[in-house]
Amino acid sequence: MDRDLDIARVRVYAVGPETTPRFRFSGQTEHLFMTYTIVRVTSRNGLEGSGGVDTEGVGDFDRSLAEKLQPLIGSLPGQSALNRAKITQALLKDRTAPVPEAESLIDIALWDLVAEQAGLPLYQLLGGARNCIPTYASSPVFETAGEYADYTALAQAAGYPAVKFHTQGILDWDLRMVRAVHERFGEKSMKFMLDLEQMYTREQALIFGRELSRLKYNWLEAPLDDTDLEGYRTLRSRVGVPVLSSGNTIVELTQIKKALDMGCWSALRTDPCVVGGITTALKVMALAESYGMSVELQSYGYPLSQAANLHLMLAGENCSYFEQPFPLEHYDYGARTPVQVDPKGFARAPSGSGLGVVIDWEQIESDAFLIYDTA
Repeated sequence: MDRDLDIARVRVYAVGPETTPRFRFSGQTEHLFMTYTIVRVTSRNGLEGSGGVDTEGVGDFDRSLAEKLQPLIGSLPGQSALNRAKITQALLKDRTAPVPEAESLIDIALWDLVAEQAGLPLYQLLGGARNCIPTYASSPVFETAGEYADYTALAQAAGYPAVKFHTQGILDWDLRMVRAVHERFGEKSMKFMLDLEQMYTREQALIFGRELSRLKYNWLEAPLDDTDLEGYRTLRSRVGVPVLSSGNTIVELTQIKKALDMGCWSALRTDPCVVGGITTALKVMALAESYGMSVELQSYGYPLSQAANLHLMLAGENCSYFEQPFPLEHYDYGARTPVQVDPKGFARAPSGSGLGVVIDWEQIESDAFLIYDTA
């Protein structure tokens, strides 16, 4: 019985889902290709665990994350998924990449596998503080203010109580957009957040932050480069709107603690898919709680990354919203049970044990442009 969760096989898939339109981030002119990279771990007793995340490529799909995973997965067969913390710490210690996406996916897959063996949804294995959480629709970048207003109306009709905007990243344009949306929805029950993708200078962030304070936004995300801790500390002291980082750059616990000690952010922003998996994300959430802060997890992406973040949110009580790309059909690729939002705007974990995401492996195998396998 003790050997049942020994790892027997690991596969890595890189897929370019055609359901996702080409898109761009704030300040970019080139449209990006979204890639879904998946780790699939099979145990000695035949159970499986999976982790997945989206990455972007310019001009083509991204092979780099799958290629980073290839040399890592060969060491996994024969080790026990029960020792997932030991495995993850060893992988993180030896990593060379500044952001441990590859190691994160392995850790998430191992947690999924252990929860499968336990017969529990992952959030219950992690603590089970609640079974649902409010959701916000996370927007693409549009070309006109009218498109943002129309998008907000669609999200509201779909039951979302809040919307987070990704904008052009041009101060004057962004100001016109938020004012136009506020004119149409400001007196209604919608809540708003905004993500600037680290595009502004300190001066621009101050002007925009004061406007979002006036408009009573829930938060301003990533106005500055994540590493500009002094800029964040100053900005937070001079605006009323809560200020968050992007959460994709500063991933070491010691660095995060330094930023908290400096008073840089109003809440933490992180993602198990980039910080070191479930194992490390739990530590980040505990750190935030010790400072009396919430953690707004990043879950924009495909079903496995959405689910991993959602289970973490439900495991504790210091996250306020679940982030979901909308329209969902652009990002529900490969899942028979994607995360759904109920008519009241709440997200609940998919039913079943582990992450609860039923993957169409035949579709994944057929569509993958790159596969690595330890068998």
